[in-house]
Amino acid sequence: MENIYYDFWYLKSEEVELDGKESDRFAYEVAIGVFSDAEFYEQLDDLRISGLTKEEMLQFKIEEPAVLLQKLEEEGLLNIAADIKSIGYYFIMGEKQVQI
Repeated sequence: MENIYYDFWYLKSEEVELDGKESDRFAYEVAIGVFSDAEFYEQLDDLRISGLTKEEMLQFKIEEPAVLLQKLEEEGLLNIAADIKSIGYYFIMGEKQVQI
C-alpha cells in the first residue's frame, strides 16, 4: 500500500441566505483529508460527514481512536477504518498524530 495519511477536523460553518444575508444557522461536519505525503501538500481526497448537530459531530471523538473507528464503520466508511488500522495512526487538525 502506498503511503496514505488521514487528517481529521471538526468544522463549523455558518449558513448564508441566497441573497447573501447572514443567518443564525450553523452546519457541523467531520472532515477527513486524505493525503499522499506527511506534509499534507498532495491531497488525494476531501471527505465530509455533514448534516450533523454539534453534539453528533462531537460523538465522533476524533481524539479517541476506538470511538472514531467505530463511528467511521457505522457511517459505512469501512475502507478508511481498515486503512487506519493497517497504518496504525492518523492526524488531527494537521498536527497531532494519534497512535492506534
